[in-house]
Amino acid sequence: MLQRFMIVIALGFLGVSPILAETPLGLAVEGVQKIRLNNKEGKSQIKFVSEAPMENIHGTASDIVGDLTFDPANLEEMTARIEVGVASMETGIKKRDEHLHSKDWLDAEQFSKIIFEVKELKDVSVKAQEAKADIKATAMGQFTLHGITKEISIPVEMTYLLASEKTKKRASGDFFVIKGKFQIALKDFDISGNRGMVGSRVGTEIELDANFFGSTASDAAKE
Repeated sequence: MLQRFMIVIALGFLGVSPILAETPLGLAVEGVQKIRLNNKEGKSQIKFVSEAPMENIHGTASDIVGDLTFDPANLEEMTARIEVGVASMETGIKKRDEHLHSKDWLDAEQFSKIIFEVKELKDVSVKAQEAKADIKATAMGQFTLHGITKEISIPVEMTYLLASEKTKKRASGDFFVIKGKFQIALKDFDISGNRGMVGSRVGTEIELDANFFGSTASDAAKE
């Protein structure tokens, strides 16, 4: 240990920067990383699909913000809080969107946010190559919709890209991508509206496909 310390000191005097050791992330990244997820870094979006006998409804939500924190040396302890604005959920038909946001359904006025809080990761695997690390895991946490919170686990795929000339075209700092797909049952969140243009066209389950983007150089990461 003393010998390694003396080598680092000597390199400092010579004006040579010591190379950071690789962590379980597989990249030369050290210390706690803070990432802000928002649409300034890319096209963060959630796609949702409801399959019902009468009609399949497809839509998107784009008002997405969030913070993610993790230590490359201990990826299992990653935490995050991601919020989605209910009013940003759109299906392509204005009248139907109005019903979707109404008290008969999601009640965007009273319950304006859908929230997912990540408490930890399980079953983490990492594949690293050069300046990129692909991470697969199960995100464990809580999902809040319509004022009701449920425990949930979501398979996720994440990509960590070290800053480069290519990534700088999208965002400053290291670039981070999260993808996850899962289903929820409407009855679990006390959503059972059956009036208006939505009505019986909505299935009992909704499939959500999330794509989030962020970087270490965002405003939150600098705090």
